Amino acid sequence: MKSHITELKQQVHALLREIERIEAKELEEKESFPLAELKERVTQYVKENDITIDTFCDLAMISKTTLYAAFNSPSSTKCSTIESIIAVFGNYTLYVGRTDAR
Repeated sequence: MKSHITELKQQVHALLREIERIEAKELEEKESFPLAELKERVTQYVKENDITIDTFCDLAMISKTTLYAAFNSPSSTKCSTIESIIAVFGNYTLYVGRTDAR
């Protein structure tokens, strides 16, 4: 009986590892990124779309001062500001998650 329980535990652990692998792959495919990369993402968007920072700010309906404040301290920026910025990128949603403690 005990070996049967051990075998079931091993199968459950294997399934959990597979679920974690699938979830990680789905996150990669969703093009998610941490707020720390906000400046890099905006810079990339501006270059790829051949627009100025001023135009980007107009599209996001924020000032350059607000954008630069978000670059310098994204974790202290209002959610509404972050949402305005990522709305320019297209169909993005702001998620909250734990940081990887590894």
